Amino acid sequence: MTPRAGARPMVSREAAAPGSRGGDGARRPGRWRRVWQWLMPGPDAELAAARLDRQLAVLEGARAELEAGWVQGGWWTESLGDGTPRLVTGYAAAGGHPDRVDGVCLVGALVRAGSQQPDAASHVGRAVDAVHEALWVSWGHPGAPLPCAIPAPDVRRARVRTLTQWNDQPERTAAEILAVVDRAISATIMGLMSVPGLAEPLGAALTARTG
Repeated sequence: MTPRAGARPMVSREAAAPGSRGGDGARRPGRWRRVWQWLMPGPDAELAAARLDRQLAVLEGARAELEAGWVQGGWWTESLGDGTPRLVTGYAAAGGHPDRVDGVCLVGALVRAGSQQPDAASHVGRAVDAVHEALWVSWGHPGAPLPCAIPAPDVRRARVRTLTQWNDQPERTAAEILAVVDRAISATIMGLMSVPGLAEPLGAALTARTG
């Protein structure tokens, strides 16, 4: 039968409702509601984005430190009063964070860059995880999805040792160090891009950041 002009098609209540029911009878979010939830990030998405953004800031700061000078065998070098460089091998020996250093190792660069952030230990730890993951992937292992669970303290200490030992290997080069940091930066940006509702504003922000 041909419908009359102006007649409204018959639609069941289930199809017209904003949500549908699954096989267990529980209501499921409708398609458009799911799209809206994706486009409008909630508190959890905003928290994840904030953490990734600070992680990115630490990684970019560390890269700038490494470009200025890279060292092996210690956290960083600083000049004494007579201009002689002193290799700092631990935080206690450093007496804090000097304003200027002559060179940094991979972990030292992350520590120095993270010291500029609030809740420094947390953000440095996440940056360490990101660089360790980047190194792991560069060795041909599959990567873990972002965001990753916070590891146990002993796991993170083991990651710091791995990065330190890798940094200090005699055949290591500054270019290899920077390449791994760049991989971590790229992965962090991809993680930010995957946060619901933030891809477009993030793209604009990254364009403004890079000029």
